[in-house]
Amino acid sequence: MSRYMGFLILALAVLAGAAGCVSTAFEEVTYSDGALRIHVENTGEPVEKAVLQVTIMEVGAFEQHEVFSEARYINLDRGQNEYTVAVDLEPGSYRAFLTIFVGQERRTSVIRDLEVAP
Repeated sequence: MSRYMGFLILALAVLAGAAGCVSTAFEEVTYSDGALRIHVENTGEPVEKAVLQVTIMEVGAFEQHEVFSEARYINLDRGQNEYTVAVDLEPGSYRAFLTIFVGQERRTSVIRDLEVAP
């Protein structure tokens, strides 16, 4: 039992240390007028040439298929950042897969559901 307790304490220490490492987070993601607007909060140091990867899937009854994919270099300033991605979406249901990479590290990612009204 003491062997498991040591492992549990070590695992909790690693998780507690990793919790403070998240310095970049996706916030509001909206679509209107042919553009996806992505808000990102960066509490860490500014980063030049991070990569924003956007993939949009159209969601149907029991399937989904890719309708848009783009990766672009971005600069992450400290604080609020907003990025606009031009994409023409027909009315319907979509799922946006968003990821930010810094070097080889995936800094943050999120999946958001989008509804495009007629």
